[in-house]
Amino acid sequence: MTDRLPLATLSALIGRIYDCAIDPTLWPETLTELRHDLGFSQAILTLQAMPTGRVLLNVASGIPDEWLVRIGDYSADIVALWGGAAAIAATPLERPVLLSEVNPETANGTCRNPYYLEWRQPQGITDTLALGLGRDATSLATASFVRHESQGPIGAMERETAALLAPHLRRAVTISRLLDVQTVTAATFDAVLGLLATPVLLVDTALGLVHANPAGAALLDRRRPLELRGGRISGIGPGVHRAIMAAIGAAATGEARIERKGFGIPATDGQGACAIHVLPLAPTIARGGIAPSAVAAIFVAEGLLPARETGALLAGLFGFTEAERRVCERIVAGATVAEASVALGIGVATVRTHLLRIFQKAGVGRQAELVALAAALRAPVSGD
Repeated sequence: MTDRLPLATLSALIGRIYDCAIDPTLWPETLTELRHDLGFSQAILTLQAMPTGRVLLNVASGIPDEWLVRIGDYSADIVALWGGAAAIAATPLERPVLLSEVNPETANGTCRNPYYLEWRQPQGITDTLALGLGRDATSLATASFVRHESQGPIGAMERETAALLAPHLRRAVTISRLLDVQTVTAATFDAVLGLLATPVLLVDTALGLVHANPAGAALLDRRRPLELRGGRISGIGPGVHRAIMAAIGAAATGEARIERKGFGIPATDGQGACAIHVLPLAPTIARGGIAPSAVAAIFVAEGLLPARETGALLAGLFGFTEAERRVCERIVAGATVAEASVALGIGVATVRTHLLRIFQKAGVGRQAELVALAAALRAPVSGD
C-alpha cells in the first residue's frame, strides 16, 4: 500500500470496529475488511481472560484451514520468534511492530525457528505487523496482520494506518471483555446488560442518562466516581468530568474523532481504583434500535490501565498533538513557559501557541488549572 486510505474508508473501518464491541460475531468480517484495505493476506485477533488464559476471542481471516489448525503446535516457537515473553511484554501497547525488525533473521532467510521454517515459509509469508491491544491482570489481547511475498514489504503507510486504528481496536476489545464477549441487540439488551457486574451507563450528547444497568444504577447511588445531577451524568472531580465531556463531544461528532479520548480515565469508586471507558454508540445503537438517543456508553471497570506519564495521559484523553504533549509534560512538571522553551528547543511564542490549544482542548484557562487537572487525573489510589 503506497497511498493513505481515503478518510471515508478509514471512518467506515472505525465504525465497523466499534460495531464489533457490541456484536463480536462481526469480527471475522471486519478483520477481513481491515486486512484487505491495509494490504495483508492474513490476520488474527485474540483475546484471552487472565490469569486463566481462557480464550474469549480467536478470530482468523485469510488463513487456510489446514494451516490454521497447526498454529497451536507452535505456541512456544511463536513466542521465541518475537524475542521471548519478556520482550513481548515490554512492547508498548498500540505500537505497530514488525517481525522483520524484531527478528532480522526472518528477513534475511537465516532464521531456524520451527514456526518460521514449517509454517511461514511454505506459505510465502514474508513479514507480520503486530499490535498489542491489552495486557493487564484481566486480559491479554493482540492483533496480527501477515504479509505475503506477492504483496511486497510493509511500508510507512501500513504502519501509520495501523497506528491510527490501534486505539479503536484496543477500546473495542476492552469493551468486548467488559461485556463478556456477548452480543447486545434490542432483544437481549436488558438481559445482557442486566447480568453484567460492570456498571454501564448510556448517555446522550448532553450527558443525559438514557439507560443504566443495575450495576450502573448502584454506582450512581454511591455517587463515586459518577453521579446524577438533574438527569445528567457528572464525574466526581473536574478532571474526570472534563475527560468524559471531551470523549462524549468527540463521540457525538464521529467515531473516528474519539481516538484515545475517554479510554482509561483513572478514578476511584470509593472502594478502589477504577478506569472509565467511553464507547461511541451512535451508528450501532441507531441501527440496532436499542436506544436511539444514546451517543455513547460509559463503562466503569475495576482496576486501572497500566500507568502512563501524565503528559501521555492528558494527550490521550484530550487529543493533544505530539508537540502539545511535550509542552504539557513540561508545564505540569512545574516549568515556566521560558523554561519549557529552552528544554524543548522551540521559541517562547511557539510554547504559548501550544499552551493556548492545550487550554482549549482541556477546558482550562490558566497554567495553574492545567497543573490541577493533571494532578486530579493521575492514577488514584484506593481510599482517595
